[in-house]
Amino acid sequence: MRILLRVWLFLGFCCLTTQASGQTFSDSLQTKNTTQDSIVIKQKKGSIFSGKPGKSMLMSLVIPGSGQIYNKSYLRVPFVWGAVGGMGYLVIKNTKEYQCLSDAYKASIDGEPYTFPDHFDCKDYEGITDPNRLKLLRDQANTNKQTSIVVFSLVWIANGIDAFVNAHLKEFDINEDLSFHFGTQMDNDPMSPMRMGLFVSF
Repeated sequence: MRILLRVWLFLGFCCLTTQASGQTFSDSLQTKNTTQDSIVIKQKKGSIFSGKPGKSMLMSLVIPGSGQIYNKSYLRVPFVWGAVGGMGYLVIKNTKEYQCLSDAYKASIDGEPYTFPDHFDCKDYEGITDPNRLKLLRDQANTNKQTSIVVFSLVWIANGIDAFVNAHLKEFDINEDLSFHFGTQMDNDPMSPMRMGLFVSF
C-alpha cells in the first residue's frame, strides 16, 4: 500500500513538473516572439550618390569631366573643361591683380616705392602712385576676384549636375517606334445610337 502511494505521489510530481516546464517554455516562446515583433527593421535610405547617376555626379565633382566620360558623353567633355578651365584662369588672374594693387596701395600709404611684379595683369598699373586711385582699383579688383570665385564654384557644381542628369536621361526607356496607326472604331453601346469614327494612335 505504501509502495502504491509512493508511486502515485511520484507520478503526480512528474506531471506537475512537466506542466510547469511546458508553461515556462510556452511563455518564453511568446516573449521571444513579442520581442521579435517589436523590433523595427530600419531601411537604409538611398543616397544621392547611389547608382550610376550618383556615381557620375560624384566623379565629376572630384574631377570635372570624368562623370561625362563615365556616361560615354564624350562631346560634353571639352565644354566642361573649357568652362571650368576658363573660370579657373579668371580666378587666378583676378587674385594676382588684387594682390599687386593691394601691395601698391599699402606702399603708397607708407610713402615707400613699389615695383609692380613682372606680370601682365599688374604691369598695366605701373607708374600709378596716387593712394586714392590705387584704392579704387584695389576695391574693383577685389570685387572681380570674389565674383570669379562664386562663378567658378557654380560652374563646378553645374558640371556635376550635368553628369547626374545626363546619366538619368540615358536610363530612360524611349520607344523608337514613332509610326502612326490609322483605324476605325465602332461604339457598341446598346443604350446609345451606333457611332463610327476614325482614330489615330502614335
